Amino acid sequence: MSKNYQLTKQLATRIVADIKTAANADANVIGENGLILASFDASRVGTIHEGGKRIMNGEVDEIAISIDMAATMQGTRPGYNGIVKIDGQRVAVIGIRGDPETVKPIQKLAELTLREELRRESEIRHEREIVRSMEEKIMDIAERMKVLALNGSIQAAKIGERGQSFKIVVAEMRKLAEQINEVITHIKL
Repeated sequence: MSKNYQLTKQLATRIVADIKTAANADANVIGENGLILASFDASRVGTIHEGGKRIMNGEVDEIAISIDMAATMQGTRPGYNGIVKIDGQRVAVIGIRGDPETVKPIQKLAELTLREELRRESEIRHEREIVRSMEEKIMDIAERMKVLALNGSIQAAKIGERGQSFKIVVAEMRKLAEQINEVITHIKL
């Protein structure tokens, strides 16, 4: 089962801030088509990073950009850029500014962190979908119980005195359906 990993701007920004805090390194998180989603330099957000674009397009998985290369590549600075890939899906690129050999280990740690965070968020989304599906099924059961209780009330009324015990069962079914609705309401809070 292939999952869809969604990199939000908020998560990308948090990763850049964490890299800056933990390693005092300037970083970019780059998405589809080389678009910089988050950066230590806010003016770069929304611009194209040619190295990141090559990586996201599948030309390479990593690229060490020297000073000379940076001078010829759109939107780049010297540093190390590597793919964040999950289950074969190219999710993002993390680039760290500086001497490529020095910053490569920082990039690899950031890559691991982002990969695990994306997996965790994907699992949370999956769990929410399961809970939502269960809520819908339980609500459906409660609604059907209400309909049965209503039909039972009608039948008990038609029977008259002989339907008294049936009226009690119907009333209990109605109460159970209302209790189910209350529980579902509390789960949604």
